[in-house]
Amino acid sequence: MVRWRLGTLAVALSVGVAPGPLSVKDVMRRVGAYVDGYGDKASIVVCTERYEQHARNSETKDEQTRTLVSDFALVYADAIHGWLGFRDVMEVDGREVNDREDRLARVLMGAEGRFDEARRLSDESARFNLGNVQRNFNVPTSALFFFVTENLDRFKFAARRVLEDGSWEIAFTETGKPTLIRTPEGDAVTSTGTLWVRPDDGVAIRTVLDVSVLMRRLSPPQRGTGSIDVRYQKVDPLGMWLPVTMDESFEARRQDSWDKVTGHADYTNYRRFETSGRIKK
Repeated sequence: MVRWRLGTLAVALSVGVAPGPLSVKDVMRRVGAYVDGYGDKASIVVCTERYEQHARNSETKDEQTRTLVSDFALVYADAIHGWLGFRDVMEVDGREVNDREDRLARVLMGAEGRFDEARRLSDESARFNLGNVQRNFNVPTSALFFFVTENLDRFKFAARRVLEDGSWEIAFTETGKPTLIRTPEGDAVTSTGTLWVRPDDGVAIRTVLDVSVLMRRLSPPQRGTGSIDVRYQKVDPLGMWLPVTMDESFEARRQDSWDKVTGHADYTNYRRFETSGRIKK
């Protein structure tokens, strides 16, 4: 079983040949500023997530399907000086999760709310994920929130092309250690991927996060790979660009056998809850 977890959020900035008058460094500074100021830091944004997962195993030939309906919340966490996304599962295959009662919303909105308690609830929701690839970073904003300004020295960036709408396609490769995503045992999970951003204001309109890990401590050793593709759309009532879809695929391979997980999520019914509290460490 491959297990991956989002480590402590802690991206070397390389300036390649960039299309147009701006450099990659210029654009990524704008992305950093955009992520730093994402939304209103005195608020919590919540939406409804409908998330369908499919899992297959090469040995048992088993195929499983699961549908999760959750509250997905975006909150500003003082502990990491940035935003985080948390999932609280409400329904599994049409059945309500017992003893929920809007627990995540209560934790995040209360002035006494704690970062570690909110993280615990998010980890608890990860137990509903299908398959033998355990993961707690399969939330749509994981890649976006890598790119706060203080993290821009952990990645190398390279411009690929300019699209017809003027947005830039920028590849990123993680170079900082320890890696942002790690296994519970501390093994490095390498992150690469692609950003599509508006160069004038740094708004991210799509992110693709690709991850890989070699679990040498397991017998036999296992290799895990994965990809999370998120598209953003402007939600006019909130004046924010927010996730609208997420597509994921993960594979754990050991010798001649494998486990595969795919998923698709839609995000609707965005709303903002005002609160004087923030998530504390």
